[in-house]
Amino acid sequence: MGRLREWSRDWLGRSNTRPSDRKIDDPLTILQRIFATLAAIVAVLSNAATSILVPNLNANAAVILRIVVTLATLVAVNYVVTAKDTAETVSGLSSYTVRTYRFSNTDRLIARGIVVVAIVMLILNLVPAPQPIRNCDLTAIVRWQQPMVGTARPLLLLLSAGDQEDRYPVQEGKPVAMQVPSAHLSSFSITLLWSDTSRSDFGQFSGCSEPVSKESDDDRAKINLTGR
Repeated sequence: MGRLREWSRDWLGRSNTRPSDRKIDDPLTILQRIFATLAAIVAVLSNAATSILVPNLNANAAVILRIVVTLATLVAVNYVVTAKDTAETVSGLSSYTVRTYRFSNTDRLIARGIVVVAIVMLILNLVPAPQPIRNCDLTAIVRWQQPMVGTARPLLLLLSAGDQEDRYPVQEGKPVAMQVPSAHLSSFSITLLWSDTSRSDFGQFSGCSEPVSKESDDDRAKINLTGR
């Protein structure tokens, strides 16, 4: 329990251990160590880095490799933060032992930063990426509501979404596979085109999940839409 308490104090900077006399005064050296730290974090957590370092690695082996590298990194980081030296100090007629950290405060601060950045990146990797909105696949079945009069016959279903209009051959009671672009799922329209160029408008539709039934504006046809 005492070791755990001492370890936590080392990490939290609450220990009574004296700081190391080592100092890093060169800003370039500090930057080099910071960039090396960031490179190590990317190598541990990035799929791209793992595939570059070890090509043709299967998923299970990649996970094991990442765990091994992570554990090795944590051991090294913990050593930098907690390693101590002891020295005999003479003061007047008495001597006493002084414990000092082996690494400078800058080194220990960078080591703590590795853990903080790694935790943040791990959390970001665990957050699921937003799923792209897919095109909507629909099945349409059209039935005539009135007996055929004259020579006019149904020809096509016209699906209008934005500036795009797709045409689908139609027969009574036969399923028609249609697709709505993902960018226009909030509003699209379907019209039945007859051989005499007249039209039966089914109006506006939106969404893709719920089955929908509508009659045309001229009551000549009825359409049933279901998602696929």
